Amino acid sequence: MPRFDWKLSDDEVAAVLTYIRNTWNNAAPAVDSATVQKARSQLGAQAWIGN
Repeated sequence: MPRFDWKLSDDEVAAVLTYIRNTWNNAAPAVDSATVQKARSQLGAQAWIGN
């Protein structure tokens, strides 16, 4: 599967992760954009900036 980290903002990645973590009746806490931003910085990835 191709990477999409460069196409999605931190908020969008957080929303996708929260959705995935809570499908099929799993009760996982929500992921926030600050967590995504921290992970990106540790991995050397950058958020998409644009329209």
